[in-house]
Amino acid sequence: MKILITGIAGFVGCNMAKYFKQHYANYTILGIDNLSRRGSEHNLKLLQNLNCQFIYGDIRAKEDVDSLPACDWIIDCAAIPTVTAGISDSSLALINNNLSGTIFILEKCKRDGCGFILLSTSRVYSIPALNAIPITNAHTRFELPQITNVQGLSANGIAENFSTTAPISLYGAGKLASELLALEYSYLFNFPVWINRCGVIAGPGQFGKIDQGIFSYWIYKYALHQPLSYMGFQGSGKQVRDMLHPYDLFTIINAQLHMQQNNSTKLYNIGGGLQNALSLFELNEICKELFFENKIIGSIPENRPYDIPVYISNADLAKQHFNWSCSFDTIQILKEIASYAKNNKHLIANF
Repeated sequence: MKILITGIAGFVGCNMAKYFKQHYANYTILGIDNLSRRGSEHNLKLLQNLNCQFIYGDIRAKEDVDSLPACDWIIDCAAIPTVTAGISDSSLALINNNLSGTIFILEKCKRDGCGFILLSTSRVYSIPALNAIPITNAHTRFELPQITNVQGLSANGIAENFSTTAPISLYGAGKLASELLALEYSYLFNFPVWINRCGVIAGPGQFGKIDQGIFSYWIYKYALHQPLSYMGFQGSGKQVRDMLHPYDLFTIINAQLHMQQNNSTKLYNIGGGLQNALSLFELNEICKELFFENKIIGSIPENRPYDIPVYISNADLAKQHFNWSCSFDTIQILKEIASYAKNNKHLIANF
């Protein structure tokens, strides 16, 4: 099998290449990346050691996509994956990367007849609807209600049929439009498509930022002895996200690649779920133990655009259709990130 990965030098793309090569040594893995994300150049040596073909190029350029070799599957890991993108910087660059690039890839899938896997995002869900959830203000976190009549909402989190009504951010809008186009292309041109709405992906080697990769970002600040602040929600640190290890993302993608697409369901939430959910306050308590440091955390009470108090992925549909579940829990993931941070301070200081 020949698999092409867009954004192959990024955190997710490089991990997908690594896991496929570890499980299927005879598979041909190739990928394209423009190396625009700072730190991605450090993954090129790993890709070379894995015998993966790296192609320097940009999915926003139609000619770069058109010139890519034919393959059996394309896994789209290329994105500007932050909800704050396009607010203070170029909105056009965001849309070109996250939507126009997907269109060029879908055209290639149509011509070559190859399958397509889109890594979408939990950020397609409606910001007003998420903020309207009647949460409980518990001691260390905000909690979802146990009983609710809101479509797509349960104590287990947000399901695929939760509202996607705008506003959802420019990032979310580009991904939601990509989802719709992928489904239409699949229907009209008869090639397989899977869409995975991912929660927060977290693991060693991630380029953690305040607005993307928050779990890695928090740990890196501890490793570097740098200041941290709880932002929004009165500076309480009670906002909650679930985390997903890249290996668990690989297992669902691997299952999709090898399953005959014979049902109408092509879109799934993929995330750590309730068992892998932490608030910033709880994350900080774990970091104190991992780094033996009682850091004083600042407080910024004002919310930013698109802040939400709780997002937890309800991945019951993926569990039902693929017998999929997470194999990495929160402590395993955080310990891996902390170990990486301690051994690579010269790298994380530049992320």
